[in-house]
Amino acid sequence: KEEILSDETLKALGADTQQAALLAAIELTENGLKYSDDQQPAPVEFDCSTQDGRLVIRVRNRIQAGPHTEALAETLRRIKTENPFDLYVQRLESIKDHPDGFSRLGLIRVAYEGEFDLDVEFKDGYAVVTAARSLDR
Repeated sequence: KEEILSDETLKALGADTQQAALLAAIELTENGLKYSDDQQPAPVEFDCSTQDGRLVIRVRNRIQAGPHTEALAETLRRIKTENPFDLYVQRLESIKDHPDGFSRLGLIRVAYEGEFDLDVEFKDGYAVVTAARSLDR
């Protein structure tokens, strides 16, 4: 949080961009911590930068192949191919109808509210989730 709020480049881009970056950073880091592989612990790595006119946030964590990788890949596939607002509403309706104590709205919020494009790469036991958005907003 402090890294985002104290970053001079983000401050210069305005409060909306700074708040969107904070949302993405918190959600991606939280997911990285929550879904890390407990059998082979490794630190969750975080990076926030500007590249080619885009704000890019990356989180890298160890992850076991299986349900978590499949769920993450499916969530990001849906975010890329469906309207994030529609996914947001669908998830809210699902929570209302079947509350289970978990919102599972984080990545959808990053795409919908933060207006980030999301991607994931699985390699050598790690997941790298990237959130990127144009600086021209």
